[in-house]
Amino acid sequence: MDASTLPDQQPQADELSAGWMAGCVSDLLGRHGISPRHQATEIAQICAISVSQARRKLRGAVWLFAEILALCRHYGESLDAVFAQHAVLGALPLGVGSSASGGESRAGQPALLLADALELPCTIHLGAQCIPSAHDTPELIATHLGQSWVVGSAARVLALNPTGACYRIEQLQLESPDDHPRLRIAVLDDDPCAAQTLVDWFHEMGFDAEPFTTAGTLEQVLQSGKQFDAYVVDLILSGGQTSQGVVEGIRQRQAQVPIILLTGQLRDGTASEATLATMLRTQGVTFFEKPVRPAVLTAAIQSSLDRLQATAPLQP
Repeated sequence: MDASTLPDQQPQADELSAGWMAGCVSDLLGRHGISPRHQATEIAQICAISVSQARRKLRGAVWLFAEILALCRHYGESLDAVFAQHAVLGALPLGVGSSASGGESRAGQPALLLADALELPCTIHLGAQCIPSAHDTPELIATHLGQSWVVGSAARVLALNPTGACYRIEQLQLESPDDHPRLRIAVLDDDPCAAQTLVDWFHEMGFDAEPFTTAGTLEQVLQSGKQFDAYVVDLILSGGQTSQGVVEGIRQRQAQVPIILLTGQLRDGTASEATLATMLRTQGVTFFEKPVRPAVLTAAIQSSLDRLQATAPLQP
């Protein structure tokens, strides 16, 4: 959640907390009868942004504080209600240094966001010192109180520290209470719509999915050192090329990673049963014939991951 006024500015922060924010918003909309299919349109209308921007936010892009406020006010819910199911209540020890006026770098300060009855751990990038008024709009400001930074509306901060120095917030990143990052899935399909449909589904199920439409683009990402927790790969790619080489490359890097192979071209002979049989025998892939329900794919991936975790050696 970014407190700046630039909708397209991307903060340098981990993707998990942005995804957690998206989950909070999705839950809010779901409570009010907005299905996942229509949530991006609803957000776009309420927050005065484009539908594509709303979709990116639901997939883990940065949220503006004003957008969260707009959604809360539209549905008549407090910030407590939006975050209560996901947030850890109560103050946390933060161990911060001296105040910004003491000459330290103002980037990346740990803080508490005071949101109604909640105290949410966050990281802030401080802006210029300011003289707020209790009648200011709900712009976030920060002050150093005791041994920690606190962030809130002008009225809230002034009530806590009426004589202390206050600073504007250039950027604010909420921290997720979940210590485990979302599982990452690569989807390779030369049909962009098919790839994106699966990615959208995986996002809704809590995975961090990424679409690829050529073997080359996926290979470049893998060569850079990035790895995924599971792969969903179409057997036949553009030009009649099979994905056998891609699967073999994945296996060389990640011997046990779940790989789901898909094709809808067995019946017409475009896909070779012999090639498929070889990959099933030598590469340890799971195969589904298209069309396949996304829920079935999700269950297959989760089952494979659960088995891997169950057989993994215990760490000393």
